[in-house]
Amino acid sequence: MKAIYWLRTDLRILDNEALVECLKANHETIFVFPQTKSLKRAGTIRKKFVEDCFFSFKTELEERGFTVLRTDLFFGDFISTYFLSNPFDALYFTQEFAWEEREEERLVQQFCHENQIALHSFDQGTLIQQKDLPFKLEEMPFLFTDFRKKIESHLKIKPLVPTPFAYKENEGLSRLDHYLWKTHAIETYKETRNGMIRFDDSSKLSPWLNLGILSARTVFSELKRYETQVRENESTYWLFFELLWRDYLKFFSLKFGRKIFLPSGLRQGVSPNQNNPEIFHSWCEGKTSDAFINANMNELNSTGWMSNRGRQNVASYLIHDLGVNWTWGAGYFEEKLFDYDPDLNWGNWLYLSGRGSDPRARKFNTLTQAKTYDPEGEYQRLWS
Repeated sequence: MKAIYWLRTDLRILDNEALVECLKANHETIFVFPQTKSLKRAGTIRKKFVEDCFFSFKTELEERGFTVLRTDLFFGDFISTYFLSNPFDALYFTQEFAWEEREEERLVQQFCHENQIALHSFDQGTLIQQKDLPFKLEEMPFLFTDFRKKIESHLKIKPLVPTPFAYKENEGLSRLDHYLWKTHAIETYKETRNGMIRFDDSSKLSPWLNLGILSARTVFSELKRYETQVRENESTYWLFFELLWRDYLKFFSLKFGRKIFLPSGLRQGVSPNQNNPEIFHSWCEGKTSDAFINANMNELNSTGWMSNRGRQNVASYLIHDLGVNWTWGAGYFEEKLFDYDPDLNWGNWLYLSGRGSDPRARKFNTLTQAKTYDPEGEYQRLWS
């Protein structure tokens, strides 16, 4: 049996059921990392990060004798062409949650059905599998607090999947080891997570989680081991809390599909915000009248990164102070953030706009925020 493994956000060997099952059932596996619409919209920094991560994974697979292909074609176009001269029996992939990615899956599934190719999809992009939710997706609680309470009262997390062979420690695993075991920075996470300068103020795991270099279950497993062997406190719980927020946004995206990418969101009527290119570009370029907002945008444009506190403030400012269409800001983040994830990015922007699960718009007083989180102006000077 010959299989194609469709790589997207599962660039890992540890805790990868799709990979284990593929290698178990097939004598030959070709790994394919194609172009995506989102990656095509990405800026230089995000593209480089993705390509560097893919290259590391590709190198590890090739050292074990596997063939790994990188194509500028979208996956549906690639397999329809590849199949003509290189027929294969099965296709393996990890399921995504966002509307655009699910549409691509639907087209690929149709191709496989028409050509009698066995299709194997795996639910492994979240901490909790969909089948282990204590409710049906259509009955998912609207508010995160209700979601979290139900999950915590019926918590069911699948154990890590054994690896098919030994693996090298990648950057994601190194970061996890550093944050937990080498520095014990996890123990003050709740108190420091809003820090904007020091690298260990927050976990910084999102780049590797969002590309699937780390699975959420791997983070949870190490967190539980840390709590057992070292210390359990409010900060260790808060990292688990953030993993639940991540799951919530992914299942929210799956449930509501295309709606979370539209200006109207889940609310009736058109968003009152305007499409004003001049004001929008002043925000993009860090040239507003607010020094705190400008500093955050300068950091994003220079590095591809912004703290969670910064992300909330610049989003609130664009939506509620400048009155610009929130989807423009979400799209700009898609281009610039190297830890971009469609479900998390668009879900958070929708939430702040007041057109998502909670009708209360999240408006921040950026002057107060700057005094609270940058009282000496150190961050603003750094990125002025």
